[in-house]
Amino acid sequence: MIPWRLRNFVSEHFPLFYHFVSNIGVKVNSDEYWDEIYSKEWDNPGRIWPTKNQLLEGKIQKTDTVLDIACGTGSILRFLKKNGYEDLHGTELSGLCIERLKKLGISMFRSYLPKIECLDNSFDVVIASQILEHIVKRGKFLNEIKRVLKSDGQCFLFVPDNCLGPIDEPSHVIKFNDKTLAKLLGKHFQNFTITSMKDENFEMNILFAHIQMNAHN
Repeated sequence: MIPWRLRNFVSEHFPLFYHFVSNIGVKVNSDEYWDEIYSKEWDNPGRIWPTKNQLLEGKIQKTDTVLDIACGTGSILRFLKKNGYEDLHGTELSGLCIERLKKLGISMFRSYLPKIECLDNSFDVVIASQILEHIVKRGKFLNEIKRVLKSDGQCFLFVPDNCLGPIDEPSHVIKFNDKTLAKLLGKHFQNFTITSMKDENFEMNILFAHIQMNAHN
């Protein structure tokens, strides 16, 4: 048994290595893996982010074309649908989530991230909620977001704030703070803000990045 202190050191300083070692034999990027998780958690209140939902509702127009990347159980899209938004789209790996959300009138398609399987300049709004910390090729993923956004579009991106490394969540490959997130986003976007917030459903802080596209991005 490897001591917790040593495991924590590796998770903090070599998160990607820790992620790969801890997931040997587990296909964390398979639809079967996520189908099993989401089938158990479809109506779990722990999948709902009320504060985040209210923030997004205040910033997204009902006429906007919205894409939620790796939307999971679709809690954000379901909230928006309930509140009068119609042009809603989501990507998922889980076939179970894709079929259930389609039945609710949400346009769904499968994407194996970092690739987003849709046309250039398609969306007014892209939401990437609690997903960037799962992605190894983060630069390619951010370029994909930029590609699918309209020239005046905006992205709402959320990640855990200096918590939940791979020792806590084996599917995570990195842990962000405001400085490391800003450094990454600054390589791909010019106009963005980062704030720390807390959702009423969760004890942890999360980082909220608001990216605004313009002619120079």
